[in-house]
Amino acid sequence: MTSLVFNTPWLRVRSLPELAPTFLRRRQSTRRCFSVVACSSPGSNGGDSVRVRFAPSPTGNLHVGGARTALFNYLFARSKGGKLVLRIEDTDLERSTRESEAAVLQDLQWLGLDWDEGPGVGGDFGPYRQSERNALYKQYAEKLLESGQVYRCFCSSEELVKMKEIAKLKQLPPVYTGKWATASDAEVEQELEKGTPFTYRFRVPKEGSLKINDLIRGEVSWNLDTLGDFVVMRSNGQPVYNFCVTVDDATMAISHVIRAEEHLPNTLRQALIYKALEFPMPQFAHVSLILAPDRSKLSKRHGATSVGQYREMGFLPQGMVNYLALLGWGDGTENEFFTLEQLVEKFSIERVNKSGAIFDSTKLRWMNGLHLKALPSEKLTKLVGEQWKSAGILTESEGSFVDEAVELLKDGIDVVTDSDNVLLNLLSYPLHATLASPEAKPAVEDKLHEVAASLVAAYDSGEIPKALAEGQSGWQKWVKAFGKSTKRKGKSLFMPLRVLLTGKLHGPEMATSIVLISKAGSPGIVAPQAGFVSMEERFKILREMDWEALNKSESVPLESTAAAST
Repeated sequence: MTSLVFNTPWLRVRSLPELAPTFLRRRQSTRRCFSVVACSSPGSNGGDSVRVRFAPSPTGNLHVGGARTALFNYLFARSKGGKLVLRIEDTDLERSTRESEAAVLQDLQWLGLDWDEGPGVGGDFGPYRQSERNALYKQYAEKLLESGQVYRCFCSSEELVKMKEIAKLKQLPPVYTGKWATASDAEVEQELEKGTPFTYRFRVPKEGSLKINDLIRGEVSWNLDTLGDFVVMRSNGQPVYNFCVTVDDATMAISHVIRAEEHLPNTLRQALIYKALEFPMPQFAHVSLILAPDRSKLSKRHGATSVGQYREMGFLPQGMVNYLALLGWGDGTENEFFTLEQLVEKFSIERVNKSGAIFDSTKLRWMNGLHLKALPSEKLTKLVGEQWKSAGILTESEGSFVDEAVELLKDGIDVVTDSDNVLLNLLSYPLHATLASPEAKPAVEDKLHEVAASLVAAYDSGEIPKALAEGQSGWQKWVKAFGKSTKRKGKSLFMPLRVLLTGKLHGPEMATSIVLISKAGSPGIVAPQAGFVSMEERFKILREMDWEALNKSESVPLESTAAAST
């Protein structure tokens, strides 16, 4: 419910029964005030359906805050069986570009947020770009002028600046003083004959207040005496933002306006225009801002902030949508994993929190990882394989090596681009750096040089190549025999093997890792620039290792050998 309470001579004239708009309801009072009540029910747009809109300005990339607003509108519309309208607010002709518009549309489509009306789709309420609706704005501006609710203002920019300066000195709100609000017809005609540029200003009641029942914030009110008469049409004939938005929302039959908190102050001006044009008022819901970890407004200085950037960084649309939904909303349970379809089923505007939501990039990565691992194995393998090829690590994006590598490494991937590092880590052989670390000291002191000698002998005899050719079963059979021959088992067996064959103390399951490293040495799998150290090269490094020097020193000052291992 939205209400206005006024006490001005102009509005008292407008409240005469024969002149009052049909939506006015008059109430007697000792102060001769009256209340204007606008119905805000879903059916007030002339039908019973819910109609919401997302209205981006094509002046840059789609910010994550805008994406969340679009998502909440989408979820509300779909959960209510309503429609989502996409409207392009491109009245800023200097900054708006079709390239930005195309990028915003691409980001929305990537997120899976399809719209029912708008660019590329059409609809009965178009055009859907504000730049193509100027005739409509002028029509309604003229209607307001004829009714006396708007007047021509011939003040120059210098005069307006002076008004603000005087108001500042008097510690008053910087509002328009109303110089042309009471001008005579003769004064106006004189300026028109001289060709003086003019704006259209809306007559704001000098007393009274506006109250709205925001679906997220509850009751919000403003005093009208802090506003002043505001411009609805500029001197160049272009409409201002608040006028465009009101006319668009009304003529597009929008039932609910779900938008960012920063638009809350605009509601006062827009409500006045709704009343003056006898438009039914939509219901408003103002979503909180997305904040950085330091609770400031999220901006570029905090890192990536646009949807396109996260797409390029390898994030999934499913993970992005899930995380954005949780910024200020929850279904009342501990569950945090939702598909888009589940969000539609669970979403309610009543559960949107009015406090600011902190954008946590670490949690976004975690959430993305959940959705990545939930993908069908074929889709995950395709995504990661294509990433490895495009990154120049592998020569092909599919095949048995890719299948096995993805299965082995997927738990270490939260974002598709993480797969580059986990594969490069598998293919690398930082043996000398590992042996020089304090953590490797127990393994080195456990007669690592003896295990290395036995391992080299087994490789040179053909035992290891034969076992690897048989896959994991062959390798595991050989390891068991090797353990018996060296009288080692458990950690005493597996740690030296891991260090000597992978060059690392830790990593994914060893048998699969060793077999994959062996496979990677086959021609046409790993790209030359990937820095892969083949199994043959690893054993060459082991043969040349100066174990005596290693045992005498905590570090390994063998520059040539270190270079070979990297």
